Parts: sequence; C-alpha cells; structure tokens
Amino acid sequence: MYLSRELNRSLAPPDRVSVNLTLRCNLSCTMCTTCYDSPELSTDEVKGIIDQTSAWGVEVFNPLGGEPFMRADIEELLAYAVRRGFYVTVTTNGTLITEKRAQAIAAIPADRLHLNISLDGDEEANDAIRGAGMWRRAMQGYQRVRQADARAGNSRRKILANTILHAGNVDRFLAVLGEQAALGFDGVQVLNLFRAGPDVPPESRGLWFGPTHLPKLAVLAETLARRAETQGPAGYRIQNDPADLRKIPAWYRDELKPLSAPCWAGWKELYINADGAAIMCDGKLDFLAGSFGNVREQTLRQLWHSPALRQRRQVVKQCTTPCIQDCYLRTRSDSAAELVGDAAAMAARALRERAATLSRRVEDQPGTVLRLELSDVVEATAPGCTTPLHRWQALTQHAPLPPSAQTWAELRDKGYLDFGRGFMGFEVVRAVCDDLRAARLRFEVLELRWRGEPLLHPEVEPILRYLLEAIARGEVARRLRVETSGRFLTEKLAGLPVHEWVLDLDRGGGEGLALLGAAPRVLLAFRATEQTDPDALRARFPGFSLAAGRAPVQGSRVLWARRTDHDHYQDNARARAALAAVAQAWGVPAELGEEDRPRRCPAPAHTPVVSWDGKVTLCTRDVTLQNRVGEVTSGRLSELWRGATWQADRQACGHGAGVPDRAFCRDCGQAWSPNIGG
Repeated sequence: MYLSRELNRSLAPPDRVSVNLTLRCNLSCTMCTTCYDSPELSTDEVKGIIDQTSAWGVEVFNPLGGEPFMRADIEELLAYAVRRGFYVTVTTNGTLITEKRAQAIAAIPADRLHLNISLDGDEEANDAIRGAGMWRRAMQGYQRVRQADARAGNSRRKILANTILHAGNVDRFLAVLGEQAALGFDGVQVLNLFRAGPDVPPESRGLWFGPTHLPKLAVLAETLARRAETQGPAGYRIQNDPADLRKIPAWYRDELKPLSAPCWAGWKELYINADGAAIMCDGKLDFLAGSFGNVREQTLRQLWHSPALRQRRQVVKQCTTPCIQDCYLRTRSDSAAELVGDAAAMAARALRERAATLSRRVEDQPGTVLRLELSDVVEATAPGCTTPLHRWQALTQHAPLPPSAQTWAELRDKGYLDFGRGFMGFEVVRAVCDDLRAARLRFEVLELRWRGEPLLHPEVEPILRYLLEAIARGEVARRLRVETSGRFLTEKLAGLPVHEWVLDLDRGGGEGLALLGAAPRVLLAFRATEQTDPDALRARFPGFSLAAGRAPVQGSRVLWARRTDHDHYQDNARARAALAAVAQAWGVPAELGEEDRPRRCPAPAHTPVVSWDGKVTLCTRDVTLQNRVGEVTSGRLSELWRGATWQADRQACGHGAGVPDRAFCRDCGQAWSPNIGG
C-alpha cells in the first residue's frame, strides 16, 4: 500500500469498498447538507458490488447513507453481505427500526453486523438538531434491536453511538456519555462538525464553537483523551484515538495544519455513490466533484486501475486542505521510516516474548476450566437450554439427507450446510493457544462446550488433534474435556485420546456411548428434576459409579446427576430437592448449593469462557455476553486473565456482595450452585 501511494499505481486492492445505498433521509438535521433525492442502485446491483468485493479479496464492505433504513431491502442487503463473509457496520438514526425490522436484524449474526446509532447529545440537544421526539424514536429502535436479539438468544451485538460534539451539548457532554453507557451502548464515536474551506457553513453556525466556547472545549477534549487512554478493554469505550481528540480545539480554531498525516483517499477505499458513480475527495472536501467513473459501466477492478483514478490520486497527494478526519484513510504508518520502525518494534517484541517464554516457569491455574465454544448451534433442545433451535434449522435447511453421524461429513463436504455463523474459526483456537503458550499460562481443564454442540464444527477433528498435541507438550491445559450429546460422535473422533468425554443424556440419551469403550474417562451427565427416576437410570447404565452435585473428580465411568439452575429462589429450592432425592436414592453425598451461606461466586476465578466469535466472559450463565471482559480477536486472553479488571471481579467475590459489581451479577441467584466454577 505504501508503494502504491509512492508510485501512484494500484499495486494492492483497497481495504474497503464503501457504497452509499441511498442519499435519502427521513430527518432534516440542521447541520446536514449531504442528503437529497437521487437515483439508487437496485438490489441486484448492490449484491453484484458485494459479490465483486468478495471475489476481489477486499476485507470490508461498508454500507453508507443517507439513512440506510429508507431502503425497503436494507435487511436483505445486510444479510447478503454477511453471508458473503463480511463483518458489516451500518450507521443509522434508529428512528425507522420497527419491530419487524428488529426481528430481521436479530436473524443476522450479532458478531457480523454491528450498528452505529446517530445521537447528537441527550434528548434536548439531539431533538434541537434532529426534530422533536427523534431521540425517543431512536431509543425505541435501539431497544427493539436489543430485545429482538435477546428473544433470538443472540450474543450481545455491538451498538455504538455516533455523537457530534457541538456548542449545544459541550456543557453536558460527559453526562451524555454516562447516559449512553447506562442505556447499554458499547461505546461512542465522537464526531465533529464538517466544513469546506475556512468559512463556517450557515447550516451549522449555531452549533459551531466560537471564541467563548474554546476554553471549555480544550478542557473537555483533554478529559476525553485521557479517558480514552485509560479505559479498559470492555464496557462502554470511546472509539476515537486520544491524539485525534486533542486535535479538536485546533480544528475549531482553524489552526489544524493541512495533511498532518498523508491522506490515503483513492488507495485504501473505493467509494461508490447511490447512483453508481465512483467518487472521492477532490482535494477540497467535495466528493461529488471527484467522480471518476460508474459501476454500471465498469467493474470495481476497472475503476480501481483507471487513468481517471490515477489523476484523482495525484490531486490528493498535492492536497493542502485542512482535514480533521485522521481515520482509516490517514494512518500514522505513512512513511517508509515509520514502516521500518514498526517492523523493528514488532521483531523486538517477538524476541522479548520468546525470551520470556524460555525464562519463565509455567504458571498453573489449579481448579480452573477454560471453555472454548466451538459452536453455539444445538441439534436438540433440553431442559434449561437457552440456545434457539432455529440456528440448527438455518444450518441444515438445504440438506437433502437427514443429518446424522453417518451423513454429516458428506453433507459438509458437498456444501449442503451453511456454516456462515456460529462456529469458532480455527485461527481463533490457534491464537488462544499461541497466547497461552507465550504467556506460560496453563489451565486445569480445557473444555469444548458452552451453548452449542462442538462436534457440529466442520473442522472438529483437526481442532481436537491440535489441542491434544498442545496439551501433550505441556501447554494450554492439563487435560481436554469434550461435552457432547453424542449424536454426531464417530468412530474416528471417539478414537482420539481425549482425556474426558461428557455425554449429555438430556440431549442425546447416551448415543455414542458404545464407541467410547477405550476412552480414558466417560461421564454420563443429566439434570435432576422431580420426574427423574434414579433407579431406572442406574439400571440402564450398569457398571457406572454414581455421583451427584459438583463435577466428580474420581472414576473412569461415572453416572453424574447435575442440578438445574434458575433465577428464582423458589425454583432453586425445588432444584435442590430434586438433586437431593437422586443422591439419597443412590446413597451418595451431594453438594446441593444451599443459599443460607454467604454468597461467594467462584466463576471469575475459575471459569473463563471464550465464545465462538472470540468474546470473553466470566461465567457460563452469561449466555448473552453482557459481562464480557474483552475479546481474543483484538486482544489476548492471558492479558485479560491477569489484568486489573478481572482481578477486581475476583476481589469483589471475596468480600462484600460476593459477586462482581456488574448489573448482570448483582441479583444472581446461582452463585451458590455446584455448577458454577467447575
């Protein structure tokens, strides 16, 4: 990319293809001059752009507006982009998200579709710009998406606020961020008013920061920058770079130097307007004046290699217009010296990590269970199951044969199964293992299972072999546990030296047990209820020892009664009674999870969970990932596990309320359960 800019040649494809799906909007914001009626690409034409983008190997498809939800086909287009493998973020004012549209959004994987909702402050400041009642309508749309995701059993979808910092909200801006955090937003992108040239546009003149506002703006910008520098890896986060936040006062004082970092417009992005025209900045912040072709007449690659774009790029290289948008088009790695410096820093870091690996002893975490969720899809529900069955139906809807252990490989290899969502990438598994090896961190148990069935994963056999090899080298964990319904267990999988198999009788009824005759350890697990017949179960599985309550640590063949967990104390009382009845009939002891003892949740110290899409949470009860502490796709599990945030959660469990100071934990009734922390 660096050489492309230096030589003014298209040596690499763009990082992203952006498309204005529409320029229409249902609002008339006081500072907006970009929305108007315009011809629009058809559904098939947009899908064609998505297909070209995917085939080209471009990583990002970026849908823009106008207000994207002015298009009746927006959900269809977003779902299509996700099916083609893209991670999509769409920016909307939120006011057009109906219940039906929220349900359609919930049908799109939460890890692959994120939302940015435009809010220009609190209700008063927002409605002064966007119209009376628009803040409430935006909040209604936002809540509809959250509720639809919850009904669908989705993990928490990333939803940010796009908030313009202006004279009308500067005094309350920090309170605005607190309000957004309380509403459940995942963070904010702080935006600035736009202008072309030295003059302030009349549309935004009343919002512009004048001389009287600048002192408080400078204080606020520094406060925001420091907050961005010290914020944790999870929770409500400011998305802006601290250096960019510190530039804001200079922007409004008209003191920002032109091209403080070289602009990459025309090298990192191919931008298509609503009518199909390829556009880019003309050097004076006018994108329509920078048109250089049309997608209806040329392919994306032809546009990218066209002489017209070369001319436009030359204009950008000579640009002298001040611009505050130090974004993906204006990276700091913009010179050969900086690129070499970055490479040297990466090499030095790798050497330091290697030296540390050789010099440190392995740090064992006794009694811990690290769970990796290979899949959040289940083929059958069971009592207490929170995973919706429609995910299984979506996975197998095109299968010409009934899915089973015998037909699964054929259906997979012939492309009849839709693995577009719900399955952890092998690269994520490798990244977690590489991180733990470098950090010299080893858990007691590595367990494959959480919300879904791990044996449905299309690469489950090579993943199991990879993990077993890592454990044999003394890395990651001391033993591997796989919990499964057994329905998709094959002779080849059963022959792998997995240390411990757990067959879930509630979902599988013991299927696959005959294949595990040579397995080192097999647990047959079920949830004890008032309808459980302990004598019939014991007679059905002769030769198995009996255990109830917490996971048994002894025995190679164990029939294990588990407790059901509920949110209400009366339901938990019945669950304890049901487990006690099984234990009494078998004559075995059982930890029932009595709630008359002080509440001390063991989960933060014992049960880290990594979801299929790389999110990390404290507890298996957090099925919607409200308490996530970070992500392994953008960070490191070892740093999260040893970090201050997780340490604070552990300390909170040792005194006071006995649970982390998180909304999801405060009223938790399961901290006593024998299922937590093991």
